[in-house]
Amino acid sequence: MKQKILWSVLAVVLLGALGAYIATRPEPADTRFTGAYALEGGPLVFITPREGKVLRYRTMDGETGALWPVADGQYEGGSGWSEREPVVNRIRFEMEGGKPSGFIWERSGSPTRHAKALHLVEKQFTFKSGDLTLRGKLVLPAGTGPFSTVVMVHGSEDFSGVDYYFEPYMWAANGFAGLVFDKRGTGESQGKFTANFRVLADDVVAAVSWLRTQKEVDGTRIHLAGFSQGGWIAPLAALKDGHIRSLLIGFGPLVPVIDEDRWGYVYPMRQQGFGDAALAQVDRLNAVVADIVDRGQDRWSELGRMLEESRNEPWMAAMKSGDSMLAEIAKAKLPMWAVRLYADWKYDLGSEVPFIDRLYDPVPTAAALTTPSLWIFGGQDSSMPTQWTLDQLAKLQAAGKPIDDLIYPDADHGIVRFESDGNGGRRDLGYEPDYFKRQIEWFRAH
Repeated sequence: MKQKILWSVLAVVLLGALGAYIATRPEPADTRFTGAYALEGGPLVFITPREGKVLRYRTMDGETGALWPVADGQYEGGSGWSEREPVVNRIRFEMEGGKPSGFIWERSGSPTRHAKALHLVEKQFTFKSGDLTLRGKLVLPAGTGPFSTVVMVHGSEDFSGVDYYFEPYMWAANGFAGLVFDKRGTGESQGKFTANFRVLADDVVAAVSWLRTQKEVDGTRIHLAGFSQGGWIAPLAALKDGHIRSLLIGFGPLVPVIDEDRWGYVYPMRQQGFGDAALAQVDRLNAVVADIVDRGQDRWSELGRMLEESRNEPWMAAMKSGDSMLAEIAKAKLPMWAVRLYADWKYDLGSEVPFIDRLYDPVPTAAALTTPSLWIFGGQDSSMPTQWTLDQLAKLQAAGKPIDDLIYPDADHGIVRFESDGNGGRRDLGYEPDYFKRQIEWFRAH
């Protein structure tokens, strides 16, 4: 009877959440202006949606910003990553035959400039991965093929890669075909959203198999680019496929998820001055989470008691400020039984095919590869343990594996520049200026 009551309460909570989602669900992405543009006297510019009708621009030299609609085809935005005001950028798109032919860019303190749209060919398609149908997009450069192609391997995002990712346009504007697809459970792809690396690697292999059937593509020159969570998936997909030309891994870990998750509280606690004794206390809490999530042990009541006993500890706020499963549980404004039901649902705890395998060790996969790879890191990555990954890479490099690495000492996750606000917060400014250029150089060299 008690279990029935708990499930009834959970059903009410989920129905309420569903109602809230329906009421606040995002607008469809406005993709009318998506593409690559050549700015006179300046770098290439890539336009994609940010969300709904809000756009994002990125330039080849790392600048980025958001653009809000003010009239049909007219947008404005501030400086930095996401500010709207004070307005410093005004963009007006020019149309020809129902498609954007370019835009006029007015910037505070700078001359007005014109950008022309690059004529890149887009091919939307579907392909099969097992029983599922997934949606993809292939962007081809100008000229005649067959082209070397870069396949985008997603991070942990739960939105449409086809609608939102800019990378295929950047690669195509620089002479490579670029492929992206909606991973299962997102966009217009079938299936249930998951972070199971083996399942997602199979989807990447299926996309590559489809790609090799296209006459515009050289099937012997296919590269994978995996970012963040894609750093676990891309090497696994390359090993499964066996014929990938090269790998580029951006800010991706070479440690198990359980270690990357631990970094989510280690980093902010270290930044706020807490030492080994405080970390040891938090590690004891995290060990209980690991027993529950990774080993199927029923220690929820014990975890709830330990969190209650620790709520006034000086390190609690620092731990909660990080990005870890422990922090997610500790911040939940729900009784522990409700957190348990939510975790069972979200992470498929106890399932034969878990939502995510936190104990998966990526090192043996990387050690089995002979594919050349470049790993790019931010030295101030708050989300991924850069040094722990570099330590693993160094062992593989010493064993003769064809692995290169590139470190931007002052960059955060995403190879993003930032400024600190003095209270532990960060304001993102844009990408490292040569980050995109270095990607293109790597693929051209291979």
